[in-house]
Amino acid sequence: MKSAILSVFFLVALIACGDSGPDIKSERSSPEYNASLYFYSLLQEKDINAAMEISVPKLARVMKSYGSAKQYTRNVLNMKFDTVKVEIDHGSRSVRKQYGDSAVLNVILSGKYNGNKVNDMRKIKMIKHKGQWYVEKVLDDPWAR
Repeated sequence: MKSAILSVFFLVALIACGDSGPDIKSERSSPEYNASLYFYSLLQEKDINAAMEISVPKLARVMKSYGSAKQYTRNVLNMKFDTVKVEIDHGSRSVRKQYGDSAVLNVILSGKYNGNKVNDMRKIKMIKHKGQWYVEKVLDDPWAR
């Protein structure tokens, strides 16, 4: 009996120490949070359904047509990462836009692919609908050639 209780305690402790998702340094109700979660879901977790939940229906249909996060990121976004760190360029947003219903953010992606360091930057257009921020469009790297 004692060993069963002890094993349940260790199992709960082990589950509590597990990965709880992305480490996003923004408020949950902010466009920065959902922009980071969108790229984290696609590039790190490879979960297209999680990314579709925070996308507008038009973008979600396009994503669904590719079938997987890997296909969508490779063919549409032209991005490949084995591991990725997602950051938001806070200098790209003015304070005034914070209270509107749309935002355009610069997302900085850095990580590794096949052992090589990869850095990328994308602009992402977000819209607010019923208090929730959704990804409307991922724009190309503004400084790409």
